Amino acid sequence: MKIGERLKELRNKKKITQVDLANKLYVTDKTISSWESNRTEPSLEILVNISEILDCSVGYLIYGDNPKSDIETEIKVKISEKEYKELIQLLKNKAKFIKESRQLDTYYQPTYRKFLNDKEINEWLRIGERGNKKILNYKNWHDNMYCDEYEVEIDKSDNLDKIFNILGLEKIAIVDKDRKTYFYLNKYEIALDYVKELGYFIEIEVKKYTENPIDEYNNLLKIAKSLKLNLDNIDKKGYPYHMIYGNNS
Repeated sequence: MKIGERLKELRNKKKITQVDLANKLYVTDKTISSWESNRTEPSLEILVNISEILDCSVGYLIYGDNPKSDIETEIKVKISEKEYKELIQLLKNKAKFIKESRQLDTYYQPTYRKFLNDKEINEWLRIGERGNKKILNYKNWHDNMYCDEYEVEIDKSDNLDKIFNILGLEKIAIVDKDRKTYFYLNKYEIALDYVKELGYFIEIEVKKYTENPIDEYNNLLKIAKSLKLNLDNIDKKGYPYHMIYGNNS
């Protein structure tokens, strides 16, 4: 299945006509038809816009990974500002730049138990702001290698905040970051993050699964080594943990 076929399949599932999609993208319906018949392909910038409209990943449109996966396999490594700048130059030549964005994540936990404590993090609940979209996300980690992940888009976060208060969910951390996103080796998404108050990080995530999550995690370690990352600086606790307990925790 090619890009055009995946585009058509997702558009039909969303019950969006070619004309409607064309109007949202400021192109003609003939252009949409040309894409869906694989005569031409949309630019990477337009693919990003399509992914937001059709609620899928850019990776799915290009490579055919699962449009929505309930498993996430990734590693995050703390890096210096110098390493951050060097990686930008490296990825400029070896990866596809997708977009630059600001992401604001608000984390919650039940008052009757802790998702985060001073030793480990096993799960989290957050509301993430992605441009005009707000997404409720829950993750439950397994051995810090992969996690179950469930998310849903929301349109009234103020009301959700009130519901959380009623149910005994308290706000515990806000993470504000600037992110540069790339596709690497037709399989991985690489994010270079500058997180306010925490510094610089690189996050590498599997977007196209060909093996089980544990083997994919081991492959991520190999990718990290090839990028000359210091594996001693792998972060297994996450941004909200450091916001609460300190950057050196």
